[in-house]
Amino acid sequence: MGETSRLHSPSSTAGAIAAPELAAHIIRFDADDPSTYSAHTLPMAEIMRSSAHAPIPWPAGNAPAPSPFPAPPSPDAPLPQCDVLVVTWTVEEAKALADTLTPGYPSKTSWYPYAHLFENTFRPLIRAGAPALESNRLGSWFLTRISGKRTICLKSELHMSQDGPKLPIAKLWAQLIAETGAKLVLSTGTAGGIGAPIELGDVVVASSVRFDCKKSFAAASFHDAIYACPQLNGSEFATAEGLFAANAAHLPTATRAPRIFTVPADGIAPIDVVTTDFFAFDDSTDHYGLQGLGAAVEMGDAVLGMVISGMGPNAPAWGAVRNASDPQINSTGLTMEQAANKAAQIYEKFGYWTTIPSAITCWAIISALP
Repeated sequence: MGETSRLHSPSSTAGAIAAPELAAHIIRFDADDPSTYSAHTLPMAEIMRSSAHAPIPWPAGNAPAPSPFPAPPSPDAPLPQCDVLVVTWTVEEAKALADTLTPGYPSKTSWYPYAHLFENTFRPLIRAGAPALESNRLGSWFLTRISGKRTICLKSELHMSQDGPKLPIAKLWAQLIAETGAKLVLSTGTAGGIGAPIELGDVVVASSVRFDCKKSFAAASFHDAIYACPQLNGSEFATAEGLFAANAAHLPTATRAPRIFTVPADGIAPIDVVTTDFFAFDDSTDHYGLQGLGAAVEMGDAVLGMVISGMGPNAPAWGAVRNASDPQINSTGLTMEQAANKAAQIYEKFGYWTTIPSAITCWAIISALP
């Protein structure tokens, strides 16, 4: 994997983050804020700031057009109606989504806080220490237009792996869909690549999403449930792959340019997204048994599939669009804790830059809507 092979491979667990805490760290990590760094984080000089983002040469007349409100909406208000809802999950993902789809309106300073029904409905469902109880909101959002489609980009503060056994993220998905009336709902952001052929920056547009719960939700009725995704129009994917090039120099040297995968390819199958209830990643020993289950692993998309499956014929179209922010880890000579920290280092260095391709892929899916 070129540059990724030079990332720290600790010989001891000194400075390591315990595996249960890695998910929380990755959710909060901000490359532009050293206060979010951990003992294992690479030196700041080795992590490129998001300010190095290069403009994307959108096709004429089809650049995302941010739509700020004359006055900021109340955090306690429902979301406005829109055609498309795009939801992402971590600080780095939100920064990249904003720089791509709401350019000029950064997620940290310009997006609107969203806390509708937070106090009475959601707070009682969330365990102590979860991110939403720190931010006192459900998320933050901004409106943009893509090919004339009103599109809300939202960063969720709720997370399946963080919020506890009452799974409030399922209730949030239902609320977001009801409030916006969106006809298309996309969950997007970083994931671990499954299988050696997946390169950093590759994008998986899932054929299905599946739970692979082995911790908090191992006994849940849905612990291994699979939900087929509707086929999304990929007519703009070739254009999207061309747009990846604007920021590809910030990714490690690889044998090929990042690609969008929608169907099985050599060594990449099935094209599913695997949802675990803890920070799992693929490694050379297949420690977590992910190989053969999908092409990317993350911690939440199957919840959307579960919610959609219960909505009947009026459910919106939906999809999971995930970029590989860490590759299969060569765990030779490492404990799994050390391998996990290596995966986290790769995320910290490249999570923002690998998310740009998935944000562009969302643009392509929305651009192809009738």
